[in-house]
Amino acid sequence: MELKVENKRATLGRPALHKVSVGKIIVTVFVTLILAILACYFLIPVIWILIASTKTQAQLSSTGIFSIPAHLALWENLKLVFTYSGGVYVRWFVNSIVYAGCVAVLTCVVCSMAGYALAKHRFRGRDVTFYLILASMMIPGTVTAIPLFVVEQPLHLVDTYFGVIFPLIASPFGVYFLRIYIRDVVPNELIEASKVDGASERRTFWRIVLPIIRPALSTLFLISFIGTWNNFFLPLVLLHSQSLYPLPVGIESLLSLINTAAANQTLPLYQLVITGSLISILPMIIGFIIFRKHIVTGLTQGSVKL
Repeated sequence: MELKVENKRATLGRPALHKVSVGKIIVTVFVTLILAILACYFLIPVIWILIASTKTQAQLSSTGIFSIPAHLALWENLKLVFTYSGGVYVRWFVNSIVYAGCVAVLTCVVCSMAGYALAKHRFRGRDVTFYLILASMMIPGTVTAIPLFVVEQPLHLVDTYFGVIFPLIASPFGVYFLRIYIRDVVPNELIEASKVDGASERRTFWRIVLPIIRPALSTLFLISFIGTWNNFFLPLVLLHSQSLYPLPVGIESLLSLINTAAANQTLPLYQLVITGSLISILPMIIGFIIFRKHIVTGLTQGSVKL
């Protein structure tokens, strides 16, 4: 009798398990389809620029958008980009590395210090300071560009490297991100133990806190680097010398020549813009490949309360 009851229960449970498995399969297929569509949406421009950079000026207008030409002109286009106007593109590339690298490193240092102070120290006005930082995240960067120009002009920082780097160091998102991360990941007992052993506040921060939050710093470094590399409006407002342009502003200056009288010249401006744009996105792809593991760890580890 007991055996029949168990068999009946097992039989009754099978349809439910079958329905659950079918439901999971449907959800998995739907999510995979959505992700595939999004991947195509983001990859199509990259594929187009890869193919277009291998074409000549005539091939761009005579062949299809995604058709690969019989004769690849990628090497000629690269030589054209790096030799244009005495190699000014190389100068723009180096400028972008200087701007993005300095901002990313200094942002990690400043935001980690601010996040550590807001997460592990109690002082008057701590919560008010944190909420003000959160509120500043709501202000678009384009709104502050003109006030920054007005402030930097009397200080003779306009049209200088430091004038572009300095306003981007203090990142409200970086302070918020590291404050949450340090609060959840760095144990209070570890900090108290270091103080009992006689470690100073500076030594505790550099020797204990920073190694623990390295995944978060890698994530913030890449985010700051990409944000500064792609920053267009602030350098456009603060810089006047072409030799100080970063890549986005430099490529835009080439693009503006297409709609002027220079478009009637024999110089293939479209090849300059397309191939220059292709080169400008390569550091972002390489950086993401190198730091992808740290990004996933940095974004997920802080969300788990230890």
